[in-house]
Amino acid sequence: MRIDKAIGIIGGIFILAGIGSMLFLPGEKKWNKDADIRVGSGADISGVIMEETLQEINEKYKVSTSTESSSFQDCCSNTAQWALNAKEINVGFYCPHIAKHTIENNEDVEIYGPVLMNGETIVYKKDWTDVKNVGITQGRQQEKALAKDAYPQIERFDEITQKGILYAMEDEQVDAAILDITKAAEVSDIPTMPISDNDYISYVLLVDKEFEQTEAFRNFIESYNKAVEKLNDPCYLAKKLKVSKKWVEEKQIKFLPLETKN
Repeated sequence: MRIDKAIGIIGGIFILAGIGSMLFLPGEKKWNKDADIRVGSGADISGVIMEETLQEINEKYKVSTSTESSSFQDCCSNTAQWALNAKEINVGFYCPHIAKHTIENNEDVEIYGPVLMNGETIVYKKDWTDVKNVGITQGRQQEKALAKDAYPQIERFDEITQKGILYAMEDEQVDAAILDITKAAEVSDIPTMPISDNDYISYVLLVDKEFEQTEAFRNFIESYNKAVEKLNDPCYLAKKLKVSKKWVEEKQIKFLPLETKN
Protein backbone atom coordinates (compact mmCIF):
# COMPACT_ATOMS: atom_id res chain seq x y z
CA MET A 1 0.00 0.00 0.00
CA ARG A 2 2.83 2.36 0.85
CA ILE A 3 4.47 1.69 -2.54
CA ASP A 4 1.18 2.36 -4.39
CA LYS A 5 0.71 5.54 -2.41
CA ALA A 6 4.25 6.72 -3.17
CA ILE A 7 3.81 6.04 -6.88
CA GLY A 8 0.57 8.00 -6.82
CA ILE A 9 2.22 10.97 -5.14
CA ILE A 10 5.15 10.97 -7.59
CA GLY A 11 2.77 10.75 -10.55
CA GLY A 12 0.78 13.68 -9.19
CA ILE A 13 3.94 15.77 -8.91
CA PHE A 14 4.85 15.09 -12.55
CA ILE A 15 1.35 16.02 -13.70
CA LEU A 16 1.43 19.29 -11.76
CA ALA A 17 4.90 20.05 -13.12
CA GLY A 18 3.68 19.50 -16.66
CA ILE A 19 0.71 21.80 -16.16
CA GLY A 20 2.94 24.41 -14.61
CA SER A 21 5.38 24.33 -17.51
CA MET A 22 2.55 24.85 -20.00
CA LEU A 23 1.20 27.78 -18.03
CA PHE A 24 4.37 29.60 -17.09
CA LEU A 25 7.25 28.64 -19.38
CA PRO A 26 7.60 30.65 -22.62
CA GLY A 27 6.48 28.73 -25.67
CA GLU A 28 6.79 29.29 -29.40
CA LYS A 29 5.14 32.53 -30.45
CA LYS A 30 1.90 31.96 -32.32
CA TRP A 31 -0.02 34.24 -34.63
CA ASN A 32 -2.91 36.16 -33.10
CA LYS A 33 -5.53 36.23 -35.80
CA ASP A 34 -7.81 38.35 -33.61
CA ALA A 35 -5.29 41.19 -33.40
CA ASP A 36 -6.41 44.53 -34.82
CA ILE A 37 -3.10 45.07 -36.59
CA ARG A 38 -0.94 42.20 -37.82
CA VAL A 39 2.09 43.67 -39.55
CA GLY A 40 5.05 41.93 -41.16
CA SER A 41 8.50 43.07 -42.21
CA GLY A 42 11.92 41.70 -43.01
CA ALA A 43 14.86 41.60 -40.62
CA ASP A 44 16.23 44.66 -42.38
CA ILE A 45 15.50 48.39 -42.68
CA SER A 46 11.80 47.60 -43.16
CA GLY A 47 11.94 46.00 -39.72
CA VAL A 48 13.26 49.27 -38.30
CA ILE A 49 10.24 51.07 -39.81
CA MET A 50 7.89 48.45 -38.36
CA GLU A 51 9.37 48.69 -34.87
CA GLU A 52 9.18 52.48 -34.84
CA THR A 53 5.59 52.44 -36.12
CA LEU A 54 4.43 49.94 -33.51
CA GLN A 55 6.13 51.97 -30.82
CA GLU A 56 4.12 55.00 -31.87
CA ILE A 57 0.91 52.96 -31.93
CA ASN A 58 1.52 51.55 -28.48
CA GLU A 59 2.29 54.97 -27.05
CA LYS A 60 -0.79 56.66 -28.45
CA TYR A 61 -3.45 53.99 -28.76
CA LYS A 62 -2.47 51.52 -26.02
CA VAL A 63 -3.22 48.54 -28.24
CA SER A 64 -0.15 46.44 -27.55
CA THR A 65 -2.38 43.56 -26.41
CA SER A 66 -4.16 43.51 -29.77
CA THR A 67 -1.20 44.24 -32.02
CA GLU A 68 0.73 41.35 -33.52
CA SER A 69 3.95 41.84 -35.45
CA SER A 70 6.20 39.45 -37.33
CA SER A 71 9.71 39.51 -38.72
CA PHE A 72 9.86 37.14 -41.68
CA GLN A 73 13.63 37.65 -42.22
CA ASP A 74 13.35 38.57 -45.88
CA CYS A 75 10.34 39.67 -47.93
CA CYS A 76 11.53 37.44 -50.79
CA SER A 77 11.24 34.32 -48.65
CA ASN A 78 8.38 31.85 -49.06
CA THR A 79 7.26 32.61 -45.50
CA ALA A 80 6.89 36.31 -46.25
CA GLN A 81 4.93 35.73 -49.45
CA TRP A 82 2.68 33.20 -47.74
CA ALA A 83 1.97 35.41 -44.70
CA LEU A 84 -0.14 38.00 -46.51
CA ASN A 85 -1.82 35.56 -48.87
CA ALA A 86 -2.88 33.41 -45.91
CA LYS A 87 -4.08 36.49 -44.00
CA GLU A 88 -1.63 35.80 -41.21
CA ILE A 89 -0.80 39.49 -41.54
CA ASN A 90 -2.98 42.29 -42.88
CA VAL A 91 -0.26 44.82 -43.70
CA GLY A 92 3.40 44.36 -44.58
CA PHE A 93 6.57 45.91 -46.00
CA TYR A 94 7.76 44.30 -49.26
CA CYS A 95 10.27 45.06 -52.01
CA PRO A 96 8.61 46.23 -55.28
CA HIS A 97 9.39 42.99 -57.14
CA ILE A 98 7.63 40.76 -54.61
CA ALA A 99 4.85 43.29 -54.07
CA LYS A 100 4.03 43.25 -57.78
CA HIS A 101 4.10 39.46 -57.84
CA THR A 102 1.80 39.32 -54.80
CA ILE A 103 -0.92 41.62 -56.12
CA GLU A 104 -0.90 39.79 -59.45
CA ASN A 105 -1.79 36.59 -57.62
CA ASN A 106 -4.00 37.94 -54.84
CA GLU A 107 -6.86 40.31 -55.64
CA ASP A 108 -7.50 40.90 -51.92
CA VAL A 109 -4.35 43.00 -51.42
CA GLU A 110 -2.95 46.15 -52.99
CA ILE A 111 0.13 48.35 -52.92
CA TYR A 112 -0.78 51.29 -50.68
CA GLY A 113 2.33 53.32 -51.49
CA PRO A 114 6.14 53.49 -51.45
CA VAL A 115 7.76 53.74 -48.01
CA LEU A 116 11.54 53.80 -48.49
CA MET A 117 14.02 54.96 -51.10
CA ASN A 118 17.70 54.00 -51.45
CA GLY A 119 17.69 51.27 -48.82
CA GLU A 120 20.66 49.28 -50.13
CA THR A 121 24.34 49.86 -50.83
CA ILE A 122 27.30 47.97 -52.30
CA VAL A 123 30.08 47.06 -49.88
CA TYR A 124 33.51 45.96 -51.09
CA LYS A 125 37.01 45.28 -49.75
CA LYS A 126 39.10 45.19 -52.92
CA ASP A 127 39.97 48.13 -55.13
CA TRP A 128 36.67 49.13 -56.77
CA THR A 129 38.12 48.79 -60.27
CA ASP A 130 38.75 45.08 -59.52
CA VAL A 131 35.13 44.36 -58.60
CA LYS A 132 33.76 41.93 -61.20
CA ASN A 133 31.32 39.61 -59.41
CA VAL A 134 28.82 40.82 -56.84
CA GLY A 135 26.81 38.89 -54.26
CA ILE A 136 23.11 39.71 -54.06
CA THR A 137 20.39 38.44 -51.76
CA GLN A 138 18.15 35.83 -53.40
CA GLY A 139 15.18 37.29 -55.26
CA ARG A 140 16.41 40.90 -55.32
CA GLN A 141 16.02 41.43 -59.04
CA GLN A 142 15.57 45.19 -58.87
CA GLU A 143 18.89 45.78 -57.11
CA LYS A 144 20.61 43.51 -59.61
CA ALA A 145 19.23 45.48 -62.56
CA LEU A 146 20.13 48.84 -60.99
CA ALA A 147 23.71 47.85 -60.21
CA LYS A 148 24.21 46.27 -63.64
CA ASP A 149 23.04 49.47 -65.30
CA ALA A 150 25.19 51.73 -63.09
CA TYR A 151 28.38 49.65 -63.24
CA PRO A 152 29.10 47.94 -66.60
CA GLN A 153 32.32 46.55 -65.11
CA ILE A 154 30.28 43.98 -63.12
CA GLU A 155 30.39 40.70 -64.99
CA ARG A 156 28.41 38.38 -62.72
CA PHE A 157 25.88 38.42 -59.87
CA ASP A 158 25.74 35.50 -57.43
CA GLU A 159 22.48 35.02 -55.51
CA ILE A 160 23.19 34.21 -51.86
CA THR A 161 21.03 33.84 -48.77
CA GLN A 162 20.65 36.88 -46.55
CA LYS A 163 22.50 35.15 -43.73
CA GLY A 164 25.42 34.09 -45.91
CA ILE A 165 26.00 37.08 -48.16
CA LEU A 166 28.35 39.00 -45.89
CA TYR A 167 30.38 35.87 -45.17
CA ALA A 168 30.69 35.23 -48.92
CA MET A 169 32.35 38.60 -49.36
CA GLU A 170 34.59 38.19 -46.32
CA ASP A 171 35.64 34.78 -47.67
CA GLU A 172 36.30 36.36 -51.11
CA GLN A 173 33.74 34.19 -52.87
CA VAL A 174 32.51 37.47 -54.35
CA ASP A 175 34.30 40.79 -54.86
CA ALA A 176 31.47 42.87 -53.37
CA ALA A 177 27.96 42.50 -51.99
CA ILE A 178 24.71 44.44 -52.23
CA LEU A 179 23.47 44.79 -48.67
CA ASP A 180 20.43 46.21 -46.95
CA ILE A 181 21.43 49.38 -45.14
CA THR A 182 21.11 47.75 -41.70
CA LYS A 183 23.48 44.94 -42.71
CA ALA A 184 25.93 47.40 -44.25
CA ALA A 185 25.89 49.33 -40.98
CA GLU A 186 27.29 46.25 -39.23
CA VAL A 187 30.47 46.64 -41.33
CA SER A 188 30.46 50.43 -41.58
CA ASP A 189 34.26 50.52 -41.75
CA ILE A 190 34.14 48.86 -45.21
CA PRO A 191 33.89 51.18 -48.28
CA THR A 192 30.52 51.47 -50.01
CA MET A 193 29.13 52.52 -53.37
CA PRO A 194 25.52 53.44 -54.23
CA ILE A 195 23.76 50.85 -56.37
CA SER A 196 22.29 53.53 -58.62
CA ASP A 197 22.93 57.10 -59.73
CA ASN A 198 19.23 57.86 -59.21
CA ASP A 199 16.71 57.48 -56.41
CA TYR A 200 14.80 54.18 -56.42
CA ILE A 201 12.08 52.57 -54.32
CA SER A 202 13.32 49.86 -51.96
CA TYR A 203 10.10 49.01 -50.12
CA VAL A 204 6.37 49.53 -50.50
CA LEU A 205 3.47 48.93 -48.14
CA LEU A 206 1.11 46.09 -49.04
CA VAL A 207 -2.28 46.05 -47.34
CA ASP A 208 -5.28 43.77 -47.21
CA LYS A 209 -8.11 45.72 -48.88
CA GLU A 210 -10.63 44.85 -46.17
CA PHE A 211 -8.26 45.93 -43.42
CA GLU A 212 -7.56 49.15 -45.32
CA GLN A 213 -11.10 50.32 -44.55
CA THR A 214 -10.70 50.03 -40.77
CA GLU A 215 -9.97 52.59 -38.09
CA ALA A 216 -7.05 50.42 -36.98
CA PHE A 217 -5.37 50.91 -40.36
CA ARG A 218 -5.88 54.68 -40.22
CA ASN A 219 -4.24 54.62 -36.81
CA PHE A 220 -1.41 52.57 -38.30
CA ILE A 221 -0.81 55.14 -41.07
CA GLU A 222 -0.83 58.02 -38.60
CA SER A 223 1.69 56.21 -36.41
CA TYR A 224 3.77 55.23 -39.44
CA ASN A 225 4.07 58.87 -40.47
CA LYS A 226 5.26 59.82 -36.99
CA ALA A 227 7.88 57.08 -37.25
CA VAL A 228 8.98 58.36 -40.67
CA GLU A 229 9.46 61.87 -39.28
CA LYS A 230 11.80 60.47 -36.62
CA LEU A 231 13.73 58.19 -38.96
CA ASN A 232 14.35 60.97 -41.49
CA ASP A 233 16.45 62.71 -38.86
CA PRO A 234 20.05 61.59 -39.69
CA CYS A 235 21.09 61.83 -36.05
CA TYR A 236 18.23 59.61 -34.90
CA LEU A 237 18.78 57.02 -37.63
CA ALA A 238 22.53 57.00 -37.01
CA LYS A 239 21.88 56.21 -33.37
CA LYS A 240 19.50 53.40 -34.36
CA LEU A 241 22.03 51.87 -36.75
CA LYS A 242 25.01 52.60 -34.47
CA VAL A 243 26.93 54.46 -37.17
CA SER A 244 28.01 58.05 -37.71
CA LYS A 245 25.70 60.76 -38.97
CA LYS A 246 28.01 61.23 -41.96
CA TRP A 247 27.67 57.54 -42.89
CA VAL A 248 23.88 57.85 -42.90
CA GLU A 249 23.85 61.06 -44.92
CA GLU A 250 26.09 59.53 -47.57
CA LYS A 251 23.53 56.78 -48.19
CA GLN A 252 20.71 59.27 -48.95
CA ILE A 253 18.08 57.05 -47.35
CA LYS A 254 14.59 58.52 -47.61
CA PHE A 255 11.58 57.41 -45.56
CA LEU A 256 8.37 58.41 -47.35
CA PRO A 257 5.16 59.54 -45.62
CA LEU A 258 1.83 58.03 -46.64
CA GLU A 259 -1.56 59.70 -46.99
CA THR A 260 -4.80 58.35 -45.58
CA LYS A 261 -7.03 57.55 -48.54
CA ASN A 262 -10.31 57.37 -46.65
